[in-house]
Amino acid sequence: MGDYPRLVAGIATPESLLDDAARTLGQLEARVRLVGRAAPTDVRVETARLAAEFSRGGVPKLGAARGVPVDLGEARRALSELVAFTEQLGELGRLHAARAAELELEARMAEALGTRALAALAAERFPAPSAELARCCERFVEEALAAAVVEPDAVHLSDDERDPASLVARLRLRARELGLPLRVEVRTDQVATAATGHGIVHVRPGVWLSADAAERVALHELVAHALPRARARHAPYALAAVGTAGACDEEEGRAILIEARSRFFDAERRRALALRHVAALGVRAGASLRDTLSRLLALGLPLGPASELTLRVHRGGGLGRELVYLPRYFALRAAFAVEPGLERWFERGRFDLGTARRFEAGELAWPSRRTSPAPAAA
Repeated sequence: MGDYPRLVAGIATPESLLDDAARTLGQLEARVRLVGRAAPTDVRVETARLAAEFSRGGVPKLGAARGVPVDLGEARRALSELVAFTEQLGELGRLHAARAAELELEARMAEALGTRALAALAAERFPAPSAELARCCERFVEEALAAAVVEPDAVHLSDDERDPASLVARLRLRARELGLPLRVEVRTDQVATAATGHGIVHVRPGVWLSADAAERVALHELVAHALPRARARHAPYALAAVGTAGACDEEEGRAILIEARSRFFDAERRRALALRHVAALGVRAGASLRDTLSRLLALGLPLGPASELTLRVHRGGGLGRELVYLPRYFALRAAFAVEPGLERWFERGRFDLGTARRFEAGELAWPSRRTSPAPAAA
């Protein structure tokens, strides 16, 4: 990775240089793997242990969810070289440089997992919302926590291959309907019910969901995450698949917006998002595991789900990544209401709001064709 500038020095066009840089960014993102490194091997086991420690009155500990610090010095150096190299290649180059800088920050976070150094880095990468967005989130939380939640008539196990209403079954069916070549695999080492990568959706086993909730998760993962990735393979720039700086966060906000437009955005889902936001704000303010668990229990969440959410927001020693969901939802909702044309850029690839605005305004070119196709992300 450190020889990157010399490896590409003979390539003729800036576009080819940037496509190669984007491919390298995709490879480095897979090496950094911040969120994955903070996940325990088995979420159910860690959740049960956390609940038991709390019930006994002891001091709850993260255990395996602290993550293991890893030496990513080589990756960080490669990312720094990419920043220096691509920022010389015009406006598009600076988009690549910004994404490389974001990944370099995540690499430092991966090196700081489970240590005191993580807090400041996490606050930089996943900050608490400010000003109007914070007020929007506060109103959402207040209304969601006050709303009555109706228990579903029936629930289905997320990974039940024989149940047509299970999450794995709905994901496979909806992917076929959308024409998405997508694998659905079960993983015990993720805190989210489902998570999407390039050409794959991972499902956590043992999660009970109503039929409507399974449809909502499928909508969230396929329309907001999988479709833009698939379409980005045909974009004129490889960066569309890798993502600009902030694109990962914007994806989560748009996923919530897509849910909100559907009939599946019910009181149960809104309450879950509200509790997630409250818990993540606590982490950013320095709450301990016991503080977070006690707060969630006081808000009416049973011990099992409260322990699971506590594990999620505190993973890695306090990533608090859940702070991006509601603020980016409100930011995108407001932007699309005034500038509806912006959303087409989120359908074409993985972009942040500022970059989408520049494409829409014509400040950045979007060629209708290239002499050679942009390489797909790793």
